[in-house]
Amino acid sequence: MKTTQTTFAEYRDHMGSDLAVVNAARASFSKESEWAEPDPEQVGEFGHLVPKRLKPEDANLIRFLATGYRTKEWEAFLDEVTSLVLQGHFSPGEDDPRGQLTDLLHAYKRKPQHWAPFGHPHVQIRVSMPIFLARQFVKHQIGGVWSEESRRYISDEPGVYIPNEWHTRPEDIKQGAGELVKHQGIADSIAVNTTQRSIAAYNQLLGGGVAPEEARTILPLNMMTTVVWTGSLLFWSRVVNQRVDGHAQLAAQVLGKQISAIVGPLFPVSWKELTGRNE
Repeated sequence: MKTTQTTFAEYRDHMGSDLAVVNAARASFSKESEWAEPDPEQVGEFGHLVPKRLKPEDANLIRFLATGYRTKEWEAFLDEVTSLVLQGHFSPGEDDPRGQLTDLLHAYKRKPQHWAPFGHPHVQIRVSMPIFLARQFVKHQIGGVWSEESRRYISDEPGVYIPNEWHTRPEDIKQGAGELVKHQGIADSIAVNTTQRSIAAYNQLLGGGVAPEEARTILPLNMMTTVVWTGSLLFWSRVVNQRVDGHAQLAAQVLGKQISAIVGPLFPVSWKELTGRNE
């Protein structure tokens, strides 16, 4: 039985750059910008080309598009939050000192963003993950599309996902992972044995002439599947923002970080503003 303890994401293709985001935004004024340096592009970690850097005014434009704040407004916002949180400077007479900070954060959330320019660049990724995880990630629909391998047409023995650690269920939330279970070996044994029986039965059905599309119905949710997934820069930022969150399943967090490590270097300025992550 082929087992794995992790997901896998690899770069396949992409279109666009941080400059493409800038010029999509400047299209309204029939203008275009250029890179700050005319040097040729340099090769990035994944073998694709990564531009050097934007002009400062173009980097500021991307921040405005992603956050709704112009540079001076953003700096003033950060100064005010810093004053409230780190120095404890609250207005006199406030019954609840958290009120001012709450108002600031609500104002931040209400600030209008300009998403359209981030919809122009696209990235294609090939992802291998267990079925139970794929059924979570496929919920991300707007701005993305994927093509998945089908067990109607393939009948080789599938790989399966076995976690490298097993966790308890937290008592205070509906989902998520808590502390490590005490008997890791027992959990491993149950998972491996159950999965082996399922795959053996699958192979028996195929050997008896049952159609693959029907034999697959007994395969477990920890079976690995592979998809080719294409989405806009905005799409990928929303996937990563939701899936690397601490409330997401641990396996989803791992895959989210793998995706971020691919997309981030392609659009470093936009990615930082959309996700807060430096890759």
